[in-house]
Amino acid sequence: MVPSFQWLTTSESLKPAVERWLSCSELFIDTEFIREKTFYPELALIQVFDGEQCYLIEPRAADDDSKFCEILTSSSIRKVFHSASEDCEVLFRHFNVQINHLWDTQVVAAFLGHGLSIGYSRLIEHYCQCVLDKGLSRSDWQKRPLSEEQIRYALEDVTYLAEAYNKQKQELDDKSFDIQWILEECESLAQRIHELDEIELAYLDIKNAWKLNKKQLVRLQQLAQWRESTAREKNRPKTFVCRNEVLFSLAQKGCKDSHLPEVKGWHPASRRKYQAAILKLLQEIEEADVKDIKLIQPLSPSFWQQQTHNMQLARELIDKKANELGIDPDVLCSKKLLRNYVKFCLGKRSTPPRGWTSLRESSMGESIKAIFVTG
Repeated sequence: MVPSFQWLTTSESLKPAVERWLSCSELFIDTEFIREKTFYPELALIQVFDGEQCYLIEPRAADDDSKFCEILTSSSIRKVFHSASEDCEVLFRHFNVQINHLWDTQVVAAFLGHGLSIGYSRLIEHYCQCVLDKGLSRSDWQKRPLSEEQIRYALEDVTYLAEAYNKQKQELDDKSFDIQWILEECESLAQRIHELDEIELAYLDIKNAWKLNKKQLVRLQQLAQWRESTAREKNRPKTFVCRNEVLFSLAQKGCKDSHLPEVKGWHPASRRKYQAAILKLLQEIEEADVKDIKLIQPLSPSFWQQQTHNMQLARELIDKKANELGIDPDVLCSKKLLRNYVKFCLGKRSTPPRGWTSLRESSMGESIKAIFVTG
């Protein structure tokens, strides 16, 4: 049997609910969206539980309701999600807002020692002793009417979330854990949206970029930036535009006599559609003087091998701090986060990595810098 809920399909039906939510201290929220053949996620449904009543909201009902967006950005209403990164992105893309006062139960579970990136089903099984069916996560959420099974699934994503949240708060109180670590982590997660369209450094994420010489690296940087822009303009997944290995081969080979090289694995449809734009881009690079172009050089495996001892010293420092806090060392600082922070320390990136919160900096930053900069 489907639990009781209100289905809000118009701005008029949403307004009374929004007025009610403005007096809440917490709201439990989830979204359903589609993203299989598009670059941008397409919001299909919003679920809200205010502790007493469940709501399913058609996105169009909230499109013209500024107070709904005020709730998302309010610093006095805590928005509780599970694994919130994609929810933050889809709500940002749809409403152009950053979630404020976020609580991510997945993040909190990690700090409480319940595993990194715990799924919602496991979280609910742990806190609520209930086994949920998650088989509908990839169903068609844009199709109407929703099936009874989809409605039940959508409601369970927020009703059980409230119980898990309350038990997490009690667990934190019992452990006397410094909640500021969690609040900063959730804030950092919410701020990720500001990096979504920083495309100039996309080339650094392409495998083996460190193998390229200066001119080849300029080609790769320009090709990767072109792909990012094109994927957004066409609203198509990046892999539908051009795969990483194809960009790497094009950067490596360049163009000769106004012709593109043969590239293994380049999908014929992608080549037909984008070869003219790619050829033009590569020709412009061939005619340019690249020696004065400044790019961040990707770091090679040999660089990290040379840093093995220093990385071990940094890990020992992190392990010690994690032990003091009573948390998993990988929660305090993952291998990826440490590497990116080391790049910042060595001037290989201009800003600290997302996730390097002020508490991490104040408790470990200077000590890690000393290892790599003076070590």
